[in-house]
Amino acid sequence: MKNIISKLMLLIIALPFLSFKNDSLADHPIPLLPNKTLDGKTIDESYYRGHVTIVSFMYIGCMGCMNEITTLNKLKEEYAGNDNVQILCVARQMRAQMMQFNSNDTAKPDSANLRGMSYGFLRKALHADHIAYTIQPACIDKKSAMAVDGNEISIKSECNTITDVYGIDVFPTTLFVDKKGIVRKIEVGGPPTKEDTGLYYDLKKEIDRLLAEP
Repeated sequence: MKNIISKLMLLIIALPFLSFKNDSLADHPIPLLPNKTLDGKTIDESYYRGHVTIVSFMYIGCMGCMNEITTLNKLKEEYAGNDNVQILCVARQMRAQMMQFNSNDTAKPDSANLRGMSYGFLRKALHADHIAYTIQPACIDKKSAMAVDGNEISIKSECNTITDVYGIDVFPTTLFVDKKGIVRKIEVGGPPTKEDTGLYYDLKKEIDRLLAEP
């Protein structure tokens, strides 16, 4: 098991993380992806129109991303009675990976090479919460990303869609999108721990400001 945990930590470190943000998105309409959400919705201009939207770009294994899930879940609960607020996760993963990550499938790897590992197990190992808001996988499912027996999911199956479409290389990056679908503010980085509330209050303040606009 020690070897397994070591491999998981290597996975976390090896995934992409850079230290700049793309300010060119600010004051422009948010780009759209054709990929459907896990519940089959299409994210188009009408999705953003009339709503204040928080868009979080993340990948599985990024600890700031994992901690931010808790913050965004709290905001989801805070605004549960307000249809004008919505939260969208754009994940640097495939649909199958995000479905496993957000499931209760926490099967342990059966060997030191992580064979049979589920993303639900990885979520549990990282102490990450379920995602309570809308998930849009940015990557297209490919059969080549799966093992022949269908039980092993490759840890090298991320894509560059988020970078290509949004110019974002920093995870997590969080966008504030106003009622007209315009990106109004960009936040980079997640909370240092799940219990940290600083980001929660920063996000809430910006949401309330955008809600007050006509």
